[in-house]
Amino acid sequence: MSDNPDKILETLFSTARATPPDTSRVEFGFETRFAARLRDETRGSLAEWAWRLCPFFAALALAVGWWNYSNLRSDTDAQIVVEATSSNDDQTLLAYMTGEHR
Repeated sequence: MSDNPDKILETLFSTARATPPDTSRVEFGFETRFAARLRDETRGSLAEWAWRLCPFFAALALAVGWWNYSNLRSDTDAQIVVEATSSNDDQTLLAYMTGEHR
């Protein structure tokens, strides 16, 4: 114990630097553990709910589109909309959309 403590510490550090770390246990199944952790962290998130509700919203968009297409009152209504949009007549289109046109 008469040795210098700094010299003993330096010897321990040099021995530790010379010995390579054993990472074989860490490498085994890393991708699986990472995927499981990522899956657990995203469970219940807004992105997961949006992905699960995507078919519902697509069906809703199709239903609204079908209802809008089938709910045209007559061919003259469709013609008014086409003429108003093609000629950029905003007032006629606004009156039609608000129900004030007739």
